Amino acid sequence: MTRRTVLSGWLDAAVRDIRYAFRTFRRAPLPALVVVATVALGLGLVGAAFAVYNTLFLRVDTVRDPHELFAVEQRTGPGTDAVRPFTWLDYDAMRRETSVFVDTFAMFTGARTRSEGRPVTSTLVTGDFFQALGVRAALGRTLTAVDDEGAASAPVVVLSDAGWNKLARDPGVIGRTVRINESTYEVVGVMPDGFRGLSLGAPDLWAPLALAGQFREDYAATRDAMPVEIVGRLKPGISPGEATAALALWASARSAPTPAPGLAASIALTPRQGTLSANVQSQLLIFSPIFFVFGLILVIACANVTNLLLARGVSRQQELGIRLSLGASRRRIIRQLVTECLLLALAAAVLGVVVLQLFLAGVLRTATTLVPAELWAADITRWAPVADWRVMVFLAGAAVVSTAFFGLMPAVRATRLEIARTMRGDVTSDARPGGRRQALIAIQVGASTLLLVCSAIFLRGALSASDVDPGMRTSDTVMLTIANESRRAALVQAMIAHRSVVDAAAWSQQESLVADTAGSRAPIDQMAVSWNYFDLLGVDVVRGRAFTPAERGADASVAIVSETAARRLWPTRDALGQVVRLDAPESEAPSAAPSSSRGFTVVGVVRDVGGGLQIPDLFSFRGVYLPINLDSAGASAMLRVRGDPEEARLALLESLTTIDPGLGSIISMQSIAKLQTYVMQIAFRVTMVLGGLALVLTLSGLFSLLSYVVEQRARDIGLRMALGATTRHVVESVLLQSLRPVVVGLVAGLLLATGLAGLLMSTAAAAAIRDVVHVFDPVAYLATFLIIVASCLLSVLAPTMRAAHLNPVATLRRD
Repeated sequence: MTRRTVLSGWLDAAVRDIRYAFRTFRRAPLPALVVVATVALGLGLVGAAFAVYNTLFLRVDTVRDPHELFAVEQRTGPGTDAVRPFTWLDYDAMRRETSVFVDTFAMFTGARTRSEGRPVTSTLVTGDFFQALGVRAALGRTLTAVDDEGAASAPVVVLSDAGWNKLARDPGVIGRTVRINESTYEVVGVMPDGFRGLSLGAPDLWAPLALAGQFREDYAATRDAMPVEIVGRLKPGISPGEATAALALWASARSAPTPAPGLAASIALTPRQGTLSANVQSQLLIFSPIFFVFGLILVIACANVTNLLLARGVSRQQELGIRLSLGASRRRIIRQLVTECLLLALAAAVLGVVVLQLFLAGVLRTATTLVPAELWAADITRWAPVADWRVMVFLAGAAVVSTAFFGLMPAVRATRLEIARTMRGDVTSDARPGGRRQALIAIQVGASTLLLVCSAIFLRGALSASDVDPGMRTSDTVMLTIANESRRAALVQAMIAHRSVVDAAAWSQQESLVADTAGSRAPIDQMAVSWNYFDLLGVDVVRGRAFTPAERGADASVAIVSETAARRLWPTRDALGQVVRLDAPESEAPSAAPSSSRGFTVVGVVRDVGGGLQIPDLFSFRGVYLPINLDSAGASAMLRVRGDPEEARLALLESLTTIDPGLGSIISMQSIAKLQTYVMQIAFRVTMVLGGLALVLTLSGLFSLLSYVVEQRARDIGLRMALGATTRHVVESVLLQSLRPVVVGLVAGLLLATGLAGLLMSTAAAAAIRDVVHVFDPVAYLATFLIIVASCLLSVLAPTMRAAHLNPVATLRRD
């Protein structure tokens, strides 16, 4: 027999199986629809989780040969992941002095800009950015090397599709001018929809890096020192290892004339074909167990369908027995039944795409609702996952795997028949749930329990986080950052004189330093604040005093420490009057410290700030404070306002942008405080939806199975009642059969939740929520236990009552 004949026979048999399957669906459409809807729910949710994973780790822009792109990283030492950014001068030298790349470009994504008073996201790139990626504009042209020559060329920008949307998708946008900050730029191109420029979300526009000084005045004088990301396309024939060695040699030769202690930086090449850097991707992988939760829904759905098909197999015993008696092999019938399941699964995968889109839209809507509007809620839509071809392939593969999970066992069981009995119409009437069915119910109950426990824990965590005292007042304060130092004096004067402002204090970003106390060294965080900072935010001075108006800078040589820092640095002594010396960490340049040649005398101890979620810089500081003032470079402002803080924020924004259109952020502290519960609320809502769906699927499966058991055992129950069995005995018998797997699944789910929660909370990623999320919260476990038990009792109540009220005489006369 030739290969062509075998293939033709196989295709012919497959076509016959498909036709027979469709005839079966037409005869009994309801079971088929139930299977499709149930599996579609599981596939859609798993597909949504994969769509997120695909967006973060797999999806790449439509660039030329993305596997050839590598980011060049400068790490602070061998064996460390700490990255020290390159500068524009480093990029220029690397481009001229090395030959491992065909194309090299640099980009800077931190430029804060405003257009017509609205925040605009922008990325500054060198002129060969688009050429190196091998992409073309949808309208107009991309940037060129000529555009990146600074004053020698007219200021131009290229819009993303999202940026074009902000201009109402004007078809005549090419050549149109847009005003950004205080400068006018000509639009020379619009990029295709979907192009993000190696970022998670596309910016509104790309501009030449040479124009950095127009986007932010501070960069006009410090452009050469701007931190940039360098990406290159490897030359053919050069491996990443060879390129790394060549770049390391170049870096060591370039830094040889002025070596710095502890700065033996190592060069690393990481693939840059995705939307995130390798370092960020490695951090996000910590949350990969979350995808397991979505998989549980598919497992529950498949278990539900398995029970349905097992029950339906009994009703098809006579049909299958006739086919066996006519000569059909058992293998042939199993293939037919599996084909039916595969068709149903593929139909479910198509419907799963709709479920996927609806779920992602719901999550996106929830995220934009919970995040304060002045933060990043307006731009979160451009980060939304999309169902591309990878997601479709995944859904198709998941459908095939699901078929093997829920279709194979019922098909094998349904073909275990005694032909003589089935030909007489004596089908199997013993439908008591055996070990397999009980195991499936136990799996469903266990998964539902796990999800509901997680949901209850996150809900309790959100409530706990909202009740935590952050240690500072947030009801009437606004935080303001200054982007352009050249406008600082005018901005400070305007904000202090503004009608909404009652008082203004200064603060700076945290720095990680090393505290030296009489020879004992320990890592410590340092932040500089003005003399009225503690009073403005209501931070209690528990011992000593706050800074005085005369202590306005590091020259004062005084410091204030938090209670935790005082205990860490001087565990057996009073911190007041002690001297602490602050040095840079060994892996950083000595100049990174505020003053490494002078000690600071502790004049006060203040209450710890924070205690809820560890939001950097503001809500979780337990280190050393140094003095600063609003005139100091790099200082941000904390403003106490009168009236509604949101109205004050908007009034300040309108007033201060007339002085500096490129103003940094203005955010109310109430909005920042809400972020303490943001992660908890998102996690609670997602797990609550998943847990609710899992419970509904479980209850429907339990109800269907028990209803079928009662139907099939009606004659047996009627006989027992005719022989004297009481209603109580019948109810107990039916309940015992249904609740045994429920108890097993409930106990297993509680134990699994305990183990999984303990495992996740032991990771570094969970450190930020460990203070408010209690994974062994007895209230959460007890509430889940009661919900599961009550729900299962309600689901079996109707079929149990039906069994108890059967008429023995009518039942025995049946058939």
